[in-house]
Amino acid sequence: MGEPMIKKRLIYIAHPYGGKESNRLKIDKIMNDLVMNDSEHDYVSPIHNYGFMYLTGDEYQRGLDICLGLLSHCDVLVLCDGWETSRGCKGERYHALTLGMPIFTLDDWKGYIK
Repeated sequence: MGEPMIKKRLIYIAHPYGGKESNRLKIDKIMNDLVMNDSEHDYVSPIHNYGFMYLTGDEYQRGLDICLGLLSHCDVLVLCDGWETSRGCKGERYHALTLGMPIFTLDDWKGYIK
């Protein structure tokens, strides 16, 4: 049977999106780097999970609420560059604060896992 699996912490990577392909390409690169170089944690990105159904206008909050549901299952929030001007990232940060979840910037997280 081998060694029992140890539960890894689930890390939520928040990145500005706004439905922009340029942002999707940036988060693709960040996720690839984290997933391929850190086997100690599992990573999830709401853009990768839900980007196919990006909601705008009156539906925006519904889309954010779906992302916050995913965040609620995670252990750590990591905020990528530009989060301060992203409505979604600010909402994710606020939600993590209310949950008492550890919050890192991407640079701080990379320093932490090294």
